[in-house]
Amino acid sequence: RRDMMAGVSARVLSKTLCYSTARSMSTVSDTGGMIFSPAAKNLFARNPNLSVNSILASGRSPSHHHVITKADVMAALLSPVSPAKDVKQVIAPQHIESAPISPIAAATAAAPTAPAPVVGPRSQAHRSHVDVPTTQMRKIIAKRLLESKLTLPHEYMKVEVEMDALLRTRAVFNEHSPTKASVNDFIIKAAAAALRSVPAANAYWTADAVKFHATVDVAFAAATPAGLVTPVIRNADKKPIPLIAKETKDLATRARANKLLPEEYSGGSISVSNLGMYDISEFIAVLNPPQAAILAIGSTQPKTVADAKGGLLQRNVMQIALSHDARVMDGELAAQFCATLKRLLETPSLIFM
Repeated sequence: RRDMMAGVSARVLSKTLCYSTARSMSTVSDTGGMIFSPAAKNLFARNPNLSVNSILASGRSPSHHHVITKADVMAALLSPVSPAKDVKQVIAPQHIESAPISPIAAATAAAPTAPAPVVGPRSQAHRSHVDVPTTQMRKIIAKRLLESKLTLPHEYMKVEVEMDALLRTRAVFNEHSPTKASVNDFIIKAAAAALRSVPAANAYWTADAVKFHATVDVAFAAATPAGLVTPVIRNADKKPIPLIAKETKDLATRARANKLLPEEYSGGSISVSNLGMYDISEFIAVLNPPQAAILAIGSTQPKTVADAKGGLLQRNVMQIALSHDARVMDGELAAQFCATLKRLLETPSLIFM
């Protein structure tokens, strides 16, 4: 019985080997003796201009032979090297130049240029693009943003501010002032006043020491065709709202015209990035080194809240997110700064003190 079972096993093994060999041979292209997957073989057959020597096989068969996949054929079709070139010509052209030219090689060289390989619409769409050269300013901005995210330990804190009192104050202010002030002008002034009240936050990190600013300088984000720049309002805590409004308008105008001096967008204690005019409710900003803090200002939106008597009231609220360098401002200091800023914005009369 054991002899009979052994005979059956041998016959089954023989049939399996024959089937496996036949299946492997069915994937062998007649070009170069390479093993192709069925999909790769079909694609290769539709591109007679493609040389098998220009295809790098990435697949492996169960017997550890190299197998050309469909992706390998596609890669060869999209390769900048001409598909008809032999891989030997790419690796060692000096040996071919020194060798005598055979009649077949001469006839091949004199042959007309073969048609372009057949590439599907999806591949053509993938290859289509437009290159826009980057300006020097965009390169600098990109470098600084990358350095900021890679080297600065960002921490974040959000606070909700009721804006009704400030909106009323701004409306009265603009009625009596020849210089019209925006909400952002009031926020810049409030941020400067908060830094003056929390001087420990008016600092930045260096390898040797935490350096404290001698003045309170507030930068604001201004969009320009060349990229985002941050002009700085110097001594913002000591300047009245009309002067801040005048300077922000002048700096933003000259920033869009690319007429700012380097010292006008360098330094600063903190930055204010306001996207509220685009109806962005809230966002997180990236630190602008060497500054240790940046405020992300969202839009003012109505919100229904409960009053002291259990009724409902509608308030205009704004979401403010603080990104800060944890090496300079820990959580407690950042919370203290946010609470001070909230109090100033909700009680605008304190800003003018």
